[in-house]
Amino acid sequence: MSEAVERRPVNSDYAVSLLEQLKFFYEQKLLTDVVLLVEEKEFPCHKMVLATCSSYFRAMFMSGLSESKQTHVRLRNVDPVTLQIIIAYAYTGHLAITDNTVEPLYETACFLQVEDVLLRCRDYLVKKINAENCVRMLSFGDLFSCSELKQSAKRMVEYKFPLIYRQDAFLQLSHELLIDLLSSDNLNVEKEETVREAAMLWLEYNMDSRSQHLSSVLSQIRIDALSEVTQRAWFQGLPPNDKSVVVQGLYKSMPKFFKPRLGMTKEEMLIFMEALPEMPSVPTVMMCLSPTVVCYSPQAEKVYKLCNPPGDLQKVGTVVTPDNDIFIAGGQISIANHGKGSKLQAIFHSVNSFFWFDAQQNKWVDKTPMLCPRIKPSLVYCDGCIYAIGGDNVGGELNKRTVERYDCEKEDWTMVSPLPFAWNWSTSVVANGCIYVMTHDLMYCYFPRADKWVEMAMRKTSRCFASAAAFGDLIFYIGGLHVVSNSGIRLPTSTIDGSSVTVEIYDIAKNEWRLAANIPAKRYSDPCVRAAVLLDSLCIFMRETHMNERAKYAIYQYNAELDRWFLWQPVSERVLWDLGKDFRCAVGKLYPSCLEESPWKPPTYLFSPDGAEEFEVDGELVSLPQYNS
Repeated sequence: MSEAVERRPVNSDYAVSLLEQLKFFYEQKLLTDVVLLVEEKEFPCHKMVLATCSSYFRAMFMSGLSESKQTHVRLRNVDPVTLQIIIAYAYTGHLAITDNTVEPLYETACFLQVEDVLLRCRDYLVKKINAENCVRMLSFGDLFSCSELKQSAKRMVEYKFPLIYRQDAFLQLSHELLIDLLSSDNLNVEKEETVREAAMLWLEYNMDSRSQHLSSVLSQIRIDALSEVTQRAWFQGLPPNDKSVVVQGLYKSMPKFFKPRLGMTKEEMLIFMEALPEMPSVPTVMMCLSPTVVCYSPQAEKVYKLCNPPGDLQKVGTVVTPDNDIFIAGGQISIANHGKGSKLQAIFHSVNSFFWFDAQQNKWVDKTPMLCPRIKPSLVYCDGCIYAIGGDNVGGELNKRTVERYDCEKEDWTMVSPLPFAWNWSTSVVANGCIYVMTHDLMYCYFPRADKWVEMAMRKTSRCFASAAAFGDLIFYIGGLHVVSNSGIRLPTSTIDGSSVTVEIYDIAKNEWRLAANIPAKRYSDPCVRAAVLLDSLCIFMRETHMNERAKYAIYQYNAELDRWFLWQPVSERVLWDLGKDFRCAVGKLYPSCLEESPWKPPTYLFSPDGAEEFEVDGELVSLPQYNS
């Protein structure tokens, strides 16, 4: 009977020591038994080490053929610098990947069949995909049959299609990749004319060699989705040549129906970060409930659920770029709980995270983190960069003043000039290529090219927790709480006569503030006014409450000519329930088909004790809607 073998954990110290010895032997050229020849350079190595990490060398040295006995092996079509990186990885386990080396490194690793290097290069490339390189990454992934890279790049090409179809990389796409893109339902285009123009540009880039593809390319255009003006201009009055015959023939043969591209289904929505989650039907410790992300479509009057940020991230900064990219940054995560029973409290840790929202996949994608942890930083987009300004808790007054900038093309963060003062309750907007930061009665303007902050005109009132939005050459500062002189005492209202919300307008050209018409909020008691440019007009989303009444919401629209606010849309309680008081609001265009529709579920306090399926809302008897949890 054999004895049981005692299994012990691997001695990691011995493994590290072994690698160090191998590296020493390689550097000193001790006991080497093969020399790799690349161009004019020689790399003395150990067959055993090369065979361990490379299937290519394993097959070469263990085949039993003449190659296995060679002491010198010449490698063709291999870059010596890249080979040196792979050899260093084989002896140390450390892989140095940069933007400049990743592609040749992938090519060489593919040729030498170094699987781990391939995977790490692939992950690096996938993470680096952006609007500038996505078309090239699509071709690169296709060339090396890397499905993960190819699919990730294709999704970015589809999403950024209106920005990239004029790039040289797009015009040089293979016919097969072009057809795959033009036939996609997921193109983020609002008009089919964009697809038609892209197809024509590709054909005309080299018409002599691509004329054979005329029919297959143009047949991907959803002709009936084109406007009547475009159809008449394109299909009628063409000169009598082979091209016009093909085009007119396609027009006559195409079916008169189409499936809209994904971009044609976009709706501009209000995005609410850190809304309260739907209250459970049984008592729950409040700290266990993580805020959620929802969005509201004013056009459809529907609510949708966005994927929550990773790790139950809270108190983030949010920005939506002009290209409709949604980013969140900073925030805090729960790392522990302490206390007993209902007195449990969460312990939070501030983070420097940075995420981009993939609207097609409804998920958050990790990007290059900020340089500093920040809780509720103010995020703005200005001239191709995202700025993270201040934050509530970043380690003292000096750190609260810090400002850092993210270059969307280079995908890295750098520090810029700090704020003149440390503010907890500031709000920021961008107008005319400059950043304006406001709090109390102060405003500072940041000029990106000069990297300088300049104090601007003071406001007529001193308020914090206000909301701001830039519209044209005007900046609107709305709502908030009054601050009494320098004492820091906050009064519990931002109204002037008890039934309206204070609005001030800053004229950028004149560098002066003026009081504007108040917003007629009849039951306003909390600082829950969120300014936004919605559907090309200045609006506010308001949470109207009084004492212990449940929340009511409404969207007001500003008429500049009349200097008046009009109730644009009351938001039914049966559509949007209580978001809490700490939610933040942004505006972005999203795809309803890619989101989870959030059916309204009445809170438990509306139900009668006898369990009846009817309850009263606003004096009406309402039946309990069908809801699948």
